[in-house]
Amino acid sequence: MSNSRHNNSTEARILYSQIFASGTFKNVFAGTYTSGSRAGQPCVAKEFKAGLVYEEHYFHEEMRVIRRTQMVINDWQRSGRIDKRILLNTPEIWEVSGGRAKVLVEPMIENFVKFNSNSGWVNNSDGVWSDAMQALSHFSYHNSDGRLLLCDLQGGSYRDGFVLTDPVIMSQNQSYGPADLGPAGIKSFFQRHRCGNYCSSGWRQPHSSSAPTVPKRKGTSMVPYLPTRASRNPLSRIQE
Repeated sequence: MSNSRHNNSTEARILYSQIFASGTFKNVFAGTYTSGSRAGQPCVAKEFKAGLVYEEHYFHEEMRVIRRTQMVINDWQRSGRIDKRILLNTPEIWEVSGGRAKVLVEPMIENFVKFNSNSGWVNNSDGVWSDAMQALSHFSYHNSDGRLLLCDLQGGSYRDGFVLTDPVIMSQNQSYGPADLGPAGIKSFFQRHRCGNYCSSGWRQPHSSSAPTVPKRKGTSMVPYLPTRASRNPLSRIQE
């Protein structure tokens, strides 16, 4: 069973005249798929902001983060820590006509929630999923033998699962793009982390007796304007 959600399309109509949402490094535009099995479904196109938009390596870094995140999620699902699924929205790099640079296109999500940031900010308002997401971050550190930490966990909340988008990876050699705060970020994250129901007491953590060196910030959410439905759809209603 796949733990990822793909475009399954090669064309979309994107409304570039209006910014749908904005993050630290990207602007988001809403659109609709016009081909493939997702024809008629909503999507988003993410464009790096001025100064970054034509830099090819930012796109490659983004896809490298996605590939590594997928490995973490696959290992997490195999571990059986929770009986609900986590999928990863997997963007593709598309060429855009009309003089625009390349963009990252992926399916739109529902019921957007942000659970943690790369500085250790935590959202504890969503019960089981709050605990599960903090555990997923902790698991990523333990599972990689302390080499990296998956964080900035955000995305769409469904009745029986969650779809992640725009994750951040922090690493010991600070090699996963501009949001990778390196060893200082990892240590600051864990100095603010509190293990919950889905963490294991045997999972490793970095040792540090000093105060966090990275200020705690929520950071920006990529798609904060999506409506939250009173009755959330199950994951079986979305196409992977």
